[in-house]
Amino acid sequence: MRKLLVAAFVLVLLVGGAVVAVPQVEKHAAAQIKLEIERDGKTTVGTVEVGLFDRRIALTDLRAKQFGEITIGRWQASGLAWPLDELIRGRTPISGLQLGDPLQAARLELDDLHLVEQRANWSVGSLVIEGFNLERYDPPPAGSPNPLIHLAARIARALSMARLEQKDSSFTDVKGDTLAMGALSIGRFDKGMVGSIGIADFDVMPKTAKAPLFRVADAKLTNLDLRRMFAAVSPPTWRPGMPIGRIDLDASNVSGFGGEALTRHGISLGSISSESKREGPDVKHSGIRIQGFVLAPPLRDLEMLQFRIALQAMGLKDLRLDFDCSGTEDRARSEVSVDRCALTGPELGEIVLAARLVGADAAFWKAVDDGDALALLRTKAGLGGARLVIADRGLVERSLRATATTSGQPLTAVRAGFAQEIRRFQPPGVLITEDMTRLLDTVARFIETGGTLTIEATPDAPIGLDKLERFRRPGPDLVNMLGLAATLSR
Repeated sequence: MRKLLVAAFVLVLLVGGAVVAVPQVEKHAAAQIKLEIERDGKTTVGTVEVGLFDRRIALTDLRAKQFGEITIGRWQASGLAWPLDELIRGRTPISGLQLGDPLQAARLELDDLHLVEQRANWSVGSLVIEGFNLERYDPPPAGSPNPLIHLAARIARALSMARLEQKDSSFTDVKGDTLAMGALSIGRFDKGMVGSIGIADFDVMPKTAKAPLFRVADAKLTNLDLRRMFAAVSPPTWRPGMPIGRIDLDASNVSGFGGEALTRHGISLGSISSESKREGPDVKHSGIRIQGFVLAPPLRDLEMLQFRIALQAMGLKDLRLDFDCSGTEDRARSEVSVDRCALTGPELGEIVLAARLVGADAAFWKAVDDGDALALLRTKAGLGGARLVIADRGLVERSLRATATTSGQPLTAVRAGFAQEIRRFQPPGVLITEDMTRLLDTVARFIETGGTLTIEATPDAPIGLDKLERFRRPGPDLVNMLGLAATLSR
């Protein structure tokens, strides 16, 4: 029992001595870190703090003259997965990290960053990253033509983050034009797969402007897949302008549009949103929607004045439109379809387009997935069918009335004149057949009576890219080749 008490007493003394010595070790490590950072003669740091127990390093007033001039008010990393003996000797992720080395930290913080170089100025008010995990990676080889691009892509393919929050960021180019962002948040970044992105108060401000040229109040993206892009950009053989691969996105919503560029033309816009859903590995449904587009031309210049007069002649104060488009890609059936693309004006009507592409082969999917447009020249995919529906709810009547008002002709004469011109229409180099005549007559009756005009294309065989040359030859029978037919309903 006595020996046990003595052993416990000695242990307490040792632990107590170690605890008492910790502040001195931390001061020594901080001094070594400061010495290592400033050794190159291009970097200075005001103060360095080291916390051994929480594996923390904090730097204040850091200034470096590499790649321009960099200043950081405060930089702190805590929960570092960095060898303790390296930390005590002064080798840190700041002074000892080499390109390609792994790095893990529970939390990274940065305040008041400024980067000044010849071509641009960057600034960040604050940045917080949680769950930072950079795995070992291969840096680009020496002599790489675009080293920063290749390096960034390789780091992104090795990087994971639980969360990133950035506030008060701006970028000013050499001309003095500025891009500013109030806040940026990223949730769950995993080697190019991004769980969510949120952007608030994004502004584009020209140097001489007093107000933003363009502004977005809020943008949200969900499940953004950048892995193909980073894989394409990583090799040193990649050059700007080469394909970067397909970027997938599950959902997005952008709202709060404004700025002088829109105000100058009397444009307002509610929101732009998109959504994609998968049914198994082969089927993907996608859609995009633009809501709340309003054009009210101001009295600023002759062009806007003319457009405003035209709207008034149509009996409209402004032009209001919505756009809703959805499509499906089915790799098992080798098809891509535009299910429904609708442009709607509440006081005009609706224009709806649907189309189907069949025979989507490997060359077609390579063009889609890899962004290789040249692959489309080798595909045998072709148009299997299409349908255009124009539902008149005032479009025809308002357009004819506006023409009558501006030309000084009676409305009946304008209507008859338009219908006659359509029936007599003879496009150059196109064979005029009975089927063509019937189609043009149906369109003319739509001008005369309104209603719903449907034009369908149902070719006997898919019309592929390799067959488009036929349309350039003199005298093609377009109606027969495309299988065109028109119907009119009330």
